[in-house]
Amino acid sequence: MNYLEKLRATMTDEKKESAKKDIFAFYIGRPLSYILTVPFLWLNVTPNFISVIAFIEIILAGTILAVANTLPVALIGWFLFFLWNLLDGVDGNIARLKKNGSPIGSVYDAMSGYAAMFLLYFSAGIWASKVSVMGSLLIIIGSISGMSVLFPRLVMHKAATAVQKNNLNSELADRSDFGIVKSIVLNFTSISGLVQPILLIAIVTNKVVMFTVVYLIINVTVMLGSLYKILK
Repeated sequence: MNYLEKLRATMTDEKKESAKKDIFAFYIGRPLSYILTVPFLWLNVTPNFISVIAFIEIILAGTILAVANTLPVALIGWFLFFLWNLLDGVDGNIARLKKNGSPIGSVYDAMSGYAAMFLLYFSAGIWASKVSVMGSLLIIIGSISGMSVLFPRLVMHKAATAVQKNNLNSELADRSDFGIVKSIVLNFTSISGLVQPILLIAIVTNKVVMFTVVYLIINVTVMLGSLYKILK
């Protein structure tokens, strides 16, 4: 059995059923992450090493998209966001295959994920501000949008420690009972899902202003729903 076959076999049927809810991430991102994992397996690197690379890489992605003054440079920034998407799967692939994951490893992994959640919307807002009369207002909109994604997670972690809602994270992350509405929301808000191809289309078609404003509305709405579920 080659590495690709071994990597595909690391996911349990239950995990696959849950992951399939995020269509782009499962059918596009995950298979590509398996391919990208193989060279790192040859190099025998640890999952935590990949997580650190992913964190550095996502900072670079956000910086390049934010400072871009031309379409080609903006596309490079987008590509680096997509590369982070793949790297974000590589560390988990290695950990499952080699069974060398650790609690601190999940912290490393979350670190780059949280950075991506904020930087994608923030840097998109900066790029949009350069092509619209709305100017710096779009930077503010992008930052609020990014913080709206992060804020419920901060509240959730505090709730888990302060009022012993220890199963809250698993409840919110459980996709087993997702109906059509929740599945659509998941696909359009997952940072490793359709958000990335939608941003690419927005950059190419010069619709990043619309992307920034629409996702502000979406992210704030989802934030309010999540906070209600956490605090009720």
